[in-house]
This record gives sequence, C-alpha cells and structure tokens, in this order.
Amino acid sequence: MNKIDMQQELIRMEKEGLTRHVHPLSMYKGKYFFNKQRILNFSSNDYLNLSENRKVKRVAIEAIKSYKCGASSSALVSGYFDIHCKLENSLALLLGQKEAIVWGSGFLANFGILKAIASKDDNIYVDRLVHASLVDGCLLSRANLFRYKHNDQNHLEELIKKSSGKGKKIIVTESVFSMDGDIAPIKDILQIAEKYNALLIVDEAHALGVFGKTGGGICQDLKTNRKPDIIVGTLSKALGSYGGFTACSSIVKKYLINKARSYIYSTALPPVCAAAALASLNLIRKDSKKLGSKTIKKAKLFHKLLTGSGFNMQPFNSQIIPLHIGDNKKAVDLSKMLLEQYGILTPAIRPPTVPAGTARLRLSITLGHSSKDLSYAINAISRSAKELNIL
Repeated sequence: MNKIDMQQELIRMEKEGLTRHVHPLSMYKGKYFFNKQRILNFSSNDYLNLSENRKVKRVAIEAIKSYKCGASSSALVSGYFDIHCKLENSLALLLGQKEAIVWGSGFLANFGILKAIASKDDNIYVDRLVHASLVDGCLLSRANLFRYKHNDQNHLEELIKKSSGKGKKIIVTESVFSMDGDIAPIKDILQIAEKYNALLIVDEAHALGVFGKTGGGICQDLKTNRKPDIIVGTLSKALGSYGGFTACSSIVKKYLINKARSYIYSTALPPVCAAAALASLNLIRKDSKKLGSKTIKKAKLFHKLLTGSGFNMQPFNSQIIPLHIGDNKKAVDLSKMLLEQYGILTPAIRPPTVPAGTARLRLSITLGHSSKDLSYAINAISRSAKELNIL
C-alpha cells in the first residue's frame, strides 16, 4: 500500500467515524491531566488501583535498584531472573496450575500460544468476540477456524459435531469479555471440551484479581475437577504492572518455551514489571475479598444509576460497563463532549474492535473512583447524551 492508498483509506475511515487518536496524558500526585485540565479516567483497566499503591511502587523502585530498567535479552539467553521465577510460581499457585510462564505482553502470549500449539490439520473453535490477539494467533496457526456465537455453548457444540479433521480440537474463550463485560459459561464449555476431548484455553485477563475466592479469576470458583488446559492473562490490568502470563501443565510450559516464537525471540519482561506484579499478587491474596468485591459493588451501583438515568443497559455482569450508542459518529461526539466539557476520559470504541453497529463507550469502574466521581460522571453522561439527542 503506497501513500496515496493510505490517504484514501484514512479519508474513508474519517467519513465512517473510525479514525483513532492518542491522548497525551500527564499525571501529578496520582491525578490525570489532559491539556492541563484535571480529568477523571473511566477507561482504565487498573481495576484495583494497584498501579498507584504505595507498597507496589516501593517494591518497583527497589527492583530498579537491585536489577536494571530492562531485561536486556530474551528469557532463553540472559533475560530471565529470579524475580520472574518467583512471579511464575505465584501465578501458578493462585490459578491452580502446575506451572506458569511470564511473557513480554498479553498479546505476545495469546499470539504465541496458538501459533505454537495449533497447525493446519487442527480445528479451533473461538468465541466470536474474543480479543484480537487470540484471533490473530488462530489465523497465523493456519488451523481451521470456527467462530461460534458469543457465549453460546450450544452453537459451539453444534460446530464441533459438524466439523471434521484429523487434528486436535481447541476451544478458545475469554472469561470476562473486554468490551461487553459479560461472563462466559466456562463450566458448560469445560464439559464440552471434556466430551469431545478438546483443549480449552481461557483468557482471564479481565477477571484476575476481581473475581475468584482469592482473586484467581472466574475459573477459580468453578467447583469442578477439570480445569482449563491453559489459562492466559495479563499483568497490566488488575495487577497494575505490565506483561502477560500463561498458567498450564509442566509439559505445556516446556513445549511453549521451545516452540512459541513470540517468547523465544522477544526481549524478556523487565524485572521491575515482574516485581510490581508479584507485589500486587501478594496484596490480592491477602485481601482479595475486599478488593474484588468492593470494585464490583461500585460498578453495580454505577450500572444502576445509568439505568435509572434512562439508558438501555444490558444486565450487570462486571466492572466493565458498555454504554451502547450504535452510531460511530454519535459515540465519538459523546466521548469528545465528556472529555472537553466535563473532563471525563472514556474513548469511543468502534469497529473493528467491536461489531459494526455496536459503537459504545466502554466504562470501567476501579477502586480509584470515589462515590463523588461516580455521581459526577453519571450527571455528565446524562446531560451530554441528552444534548446530543442520544438519550
């Protein structure tokens, strides 16, 4: 694609309300600013506000002093440190798996796992709303890809029955979905995986720390002997750090370390990120009920207030609350008004991140939001939506 083609594509995207822009934010004493204006961030994945926790910050500072700013090489060369090992052991214990692997990012983990374990003779069955990293991994593997209706285990089983192939069967889903905030029927999917001898990969990125009896995610409370074959997630959401992880069996870990190109050929996670994530994990284990349940309680109240303001809301599920607008331009206009007039940051989410016709504001509630913040946001969203004839 040459520059003229790029320009034409950008013009098309602009007309359809699909262009995206970055917002250069600044911070001072834990507060966000945009163009010198104090803003409230309702788009953060730092659900437990641990990236601002003093204990976590103190551990990160000490890690910089003890190690260095970066890992300097891939894990298989000289970028793997004892702090990575400690974090992996802690993750495996929390998630009820034998082993864990730490990756440079969640995208690298999802992308690398599927490329490594699947081949052209295999069948992959994936929820149609999973993250782009999972879809890209499936496509790169060259396996036969079947996308089942969102959270529809009956359609999943129907596809498995109808499809043929001599290779492996692999089922892929998120537990808490990143754009809708709803929860997959993991227990039912596990039964299907067992029935058809399929591998099950579950992405717990948005559930870790918020759900589970000790913060271990949706899969932690399944009350079943069978667990997913591979659990993936990130260190960059509720853990307030950066990076990705895989929790799995010993044989799967050994296989991925030797076959996953995004692990083998990427610089390892900076030690400071591993140290911060480990500190967050320790805090979650000590007080998971308070941290997770308090977050959900705040989110449930916010959802109730939005419903009471006249918005047509889907049932409450999690700390991720989508405010469906539908039209791309209206979603962008609402986001812009909230930022410029009320100092509320909540970018419009549009295709291809979400299906066509489902543009929305993705509101995420965190422990950093006070009751005053929630009330202010509700009033601002309601007023702006009415002014733009959305409500």
